[in-house]
Amino acid sequence: MIHSRRGVTIIELLIAMVIAAILGAATLSLMMSQSRFTERAEGQRAGRRVGRSAINVLSNDLRMVDPDWGIEAASASSITVKVPYALGVVCSAAYVSPNTTHVIALLPVDSVVLASVGYSGYATRGNTGVYTPVSGGTVTDNGALTSTCTSAPANVFAITAPSSAPNQKTRQITIVVNAGSDVRVAVGTPVMLYRRTNYYFGNSNQTALSGRTALWRNYLDGGGSAVELAAPFDVSAAFRFFNGAATVSQTAVPADLTDIKGFELFLPGESDLTARKATAPEQADVTTAIFLVNRAQ
Repeated sequence: MIHSRRGVTIIELLIAMVIAAILGAATLSLMMSQSRFTERAEGQRAGRRVGRSAINVLSNDLRMVDPDWGIEAASASSITVKVPYALGVVCSAAYVSPNTTHVIALLPVDSVVLASVGYSGYATRGNTGVYTPVSGGTVTDNGALTSTCTSAPANVFAITAPSSAPNQKTRQITIVVNAGSDVRVAVGTPVMLYRRTNYYFGNSNQTALSGRTALWRNYLDGGGSAVELAAPFDVSAAFRFFNGAATVSQTAVPADLTDIKGFELFLPGESDLTARKATAPEQADVTTAIFLVNRAQ
């Protein structure tokens, strides 16, 4: 007996196609949704990376600023500070009008940092613990310590650089400055070199980020030029200020800059690109506080 095999009807085929289309559309929608979620998450991570890269630079520089003389100007979008970059002790001092000459033994400092442009002056620490800045002058790198530092009364001993960083060794420098008067200090006086540095928010110089905000650093002396540190940020990126003993930052700049005991950095980092179907780049707000050293509370 022969049995006939029933085929697929048009209706069944249409139903199967509709079900397949629904499942396909659902799968495609899920994949697109997941892709957009991934793009947004990556955009937020990119924004946080921008903010953190700025913090890495600013925290290293601003923590060493002396609030009594280290802040020259401040606004929500720009601050100008004297940033120390090398420390040492005085080996000898001489005054032949109109110039004062100090020979200084530095603590180990990277020779690249020492040779970089931007030297603005030095500050010496008095017996009360207060640093006194002296602007200007010329710096000569003498290389290894000479008898001026190794002999009495200085008696400075060189520190051997690690093999992994042979250029980071005890160095001797000579600073000659025409300060208008005798500014000699005693042998053994702590001293630090500083650079007048301007940090500001301005338009990015990168072609792909044209018209967007970047954080810039500019060494104001010694032929320095502005360098873009991190980008992009939202236009609301700003410096805020801790005034006196206040524990909450304020947007207004204190009338007396020596009242500033620290900075709050508001860094709304953004992604380079805008995710699909989004109206703006992803943004990740990063806020941190940096308090200044040697601040009497």
